[in-house]
Amino acid sequence: MSRKAFTLIELLVVIAIIAILAAILFPVFAQAREQARKTNCLSNTKQIGLAAMMYAQDYDEILPETGYTGVCSRPGVCEFNDGAWSGVLSWPLAIIPYKKNFQILVCPSDSGRGGFNKTGALCYEAQLLAANVPGAYPGIKDVVNGMRSVLPLSYAGNYYLNSGYNGMGGCRIVPMASIQFPAQTFYLTDTGSKTLSDGTVGYGWYIAPGYDNGSLTGRWPQGQRHMGGRNWVFADGHAKYYRDPNPVNPDGTRKSQNQVICDYEQMGIYTYPQGRVVCP
Repeated sequence: MSRKAFTLIELLVVIAIIAILAAILFPVFAQAREQARKTNCLSNTKQIGLAAMMYAQDYDEILPETGYTGVCSRPGVCEFNDGAWSGVLSWPLAIIPYKKNFQILVCPSDSGRGGFNKTGALCYEAQLLAANVPGAYPGIKDVVNGMRSVLPLSYAGNYYLNSGYNGMGGCRIVPMASIQFPAQTFYLTDTGSKTLSDGTVGYGWYIAPGYDNGSLTGRWPQGQRHMGGRNWVFADGHAKYYRDPNPVNPDGTRKSQNQVICDYEQMGIYTYPQGRVVCP
């Protein structure tokens, strides 16, 4: 009895065709998956922007704090450090009463999710306890990555909105009336995490374009996780996706923070409440 079967050459041809199809289709599937994650992330940022606007309505047109100095300082004193807490909550915790959903603080494309995390920082722990974050407890600050486990965070606020950094004087975030171009001045955006020498993955709710841009592992480069760009929330509450400008100079060196801020200013995305400040 004769038996029919594929020859070796026929099998190799079929395998080669499958391999070619896989090489063509897998990147397409990966891109489609990332597009879905980007859309999910944009939805998160839109909800955060809405919550920030609701907060501002209740607090005399003052947005939730995006700077370090307004939170990690003694009440009424501009002496900021990790061991002090002003009694003011940073934006990730300040918006929770308006959304009651910690999941909007996490981008599905962010594997690090260590924004709100700094070992030994009383300021961070005090906020978690004051906001009654599930899982937080006294002493969590002394556990490496303990705060990250109870409050994962993928986004960071514009610390140049804080008057301690923008030359407007003081320690707190500026009133909305002081932001000259609210629809163009960013409030927060996608950011990454940085692993410190003690194993801490973090470490803050604050950022500026180009911050820690010295290497690909820096917090700013790590935030470029959506097909070469990131999602932004602006000071008027709206959210939008933009592709990032090139963070590298023509000679191969990585751009300074001011160079990166300038690139965004030329795109119409402002960092300072005064508008276009860095670029001539």
